[in-house]
Amino acid sequence: MPTSRRIEIGFFFVLATIVALLTFFILKPYLSGLFLAVVFTIVFRPFYQAILRRVGDHPVLSAMLTVFALVLVIVVPLFFFGFFIFRDAQDFYRGISEGGLDQGMIQTGTDYIQNLVRPLFPGFSLDLISYLKQGFGLIVQNLGSLFGKVFTAVLELFLMLLGVFYFLRDGKKFREHLIFLSPLSDTYDRSILNRFEVAVNSVVKGALSIALIQGVLSGIGFALFGVPSPMLWGAVAAITALIPGIGTALVIAPVVVYLFFFGSMTSAVGLLIWGVLAVGLIDNLLAPILIERDLKIHPFLILLSVLGGLAHFGPIGFLAGPVTLALLFALFDIFPLLLHPSSS
Repeated sequence: MPTSRRIEIGFFFVLATIVALLTFFILKPYLSGLFLAVVFTIVFRPFYQAILRRVGDHPVLSAMLTVFALVLVIVVPLFFFGFFIFRDAQDFYRGISEGGLDQGMIQTGTDYIQNLVRPLFPGFSLDLISYLKQGFGLIVQNLGSLFGKVFTAVLELFLMLLGVFYFLRDGKKFREHLIFLSPLSDTYDRSILNRFEVAVNSVVKGALSIALIQGVLSGIGFALFGVPSPMLWGAVAAITALIPGIGTALVIAPVVVYLFFFGSMTSAVGLLIWGVLAVGLIDNLLAPILIERDLKIHPFLILLSVLGGLAHFGPIGFLAGPVTLALLFALFDIFPLLLHPSSS
């Protein structure tokens, strides 16, 4: 290759790298909205296609109706539940910080656990109040900053909905352009995208949606039977719902014990029945319907990805962590085909 040609190619890649970095920094404030738009586009595409078949060849109308459904089903409920969770988190954090009833109850439970464990491990010490202060302090800070930046939140929401609209309407064009730009074979590109969509649907429509439903039902049960900060503990139950074999029982069982000793026997029995019937059985009813069969990710890995996503990305990490994990599994799934093309 002539020297002048190498210089041209080298200059092009340097220039392309600089422009790509500048573009990244320009778009960086809106990447979270773009990410959510991609996720919700994948999740709501079957709904969009069903509307498209019903109304005829009107992609604009179908995309608008799908965005409207997204607002009603996802955005509005999340806004209200987020507000109540933030309020309950503030009240609970204030209660344990100022030494209220919550702190006394927690300290009683902590002493009981320490008395059980210390005969086996004499040096065992548990400062549960300190851990709760740190954990709920982070929740209050993250949710407080989210609700405090009203303009930014509204702008990101608008961009997300706009992104969903265009991704639905022009999804095929975006997909083909992405395949064209990729250096991989078109067959591999399509396979990766298809398996990624299956993985996202399996995680978001399956594990996460079931966990959220269980969390909401738990919060409703807590509110019905007089548990303080019901939405906050419902949110905690939604996260523990991802723990294999234990799930929401990790939250509901201690609350039932709390009601038995500090509340009323009727409320304790009522919450126990609610937890077993309304919350516990929902997994068995919805899992076969919502979870994709083509790609399964162990619930424990999903739990770790949720916690890691929340730690690194804030509230959006509840989706960002599992979706990143889903992409990793999709790439692992396609890797053997790259090594052995003949087997595909």
